Amino acid sequence: MAKSIDFPLTKVYVVEGSKRSSHSNAYFYGFFKNKRIVLFDTLLEEYSVLNKDIQEDSGMEPRNEEEGNSEEIKAKVKNKKQGCKNEEVLAVLGHELGHWKLGHTVKNIIISQMNSFLCFFLFAVLIGRKELFAAFGFYDSQPTLIGLLIIFQFIFSPYNEVLSFCLTVLSRRFEFQADAFAKKLGKAKDLYSALIKLNKDNLGFPVSDWLFSMWHYSHPPLLERLQALKTMKQH
Repeated sequence: MAKSIDFPLTKVYVVEGSKRSSHSNAYFYGFFKNKRIVLFDTLLEEYSVLNKDIQEDSGMEPRNEEEGNSEEIKAKVKNKKQGCKNEEVLAVLGHELGHWKLGHTVKNIIISQMNSFLCFFLFAVLIGRKELFAAFGFYDSQPTLIGLLIIFQFIFSPYNEVLSFCLTVLSRRFEFQADAFAKKLGKAKDLYSALIKLNKDNLGFPVSDWLFSMWHYSHPPLLERLQALKTMKQH
């Protein structure tokens, strides 16, 4: 799949994330032609340590000989199984590779650098304003540290709120675009089921208030992403 989109993949790593938590994740890193993909073991259904414990439990004979209880235990074991199948893992990777192919990482770096340049430029302009220090009781001196606190904590506060909202909207847009890219690779159905499993494994809540999520969530809520994928599958 990486070769089909000219992704310069050199290695694939599996991180034993299950030693710390049951959270699932996948990402890539590296410069230029030396990219690596990292998968958490909790993402892989056939690899997850958590599933090995479940399989051991499922191999035990139930204490109650009634057939109904045996079926109930099997159903619980099946529901507890964590991780995604290989096809679903490929769909998740298709989403992550979409971020690379569409230049989302580069765009975020450029925005971050432009924001840093703007902040330091405004700091250089404002640090020499006497009235700024006078407003906070410093009439005879202009301490640089105090100026730093005033400018970045108070003056930039409204700007940071607006910037944070804009970056959240942009991040959500990038996520939808990456989902659409995975769909173009023929992974819409597998990504659909993978998102449900990951939300369940990571103890996410699928329902969110649209205003709250629009302001705070860098990723679209599960139901919005599923609805978008469902629309994609119908076309």
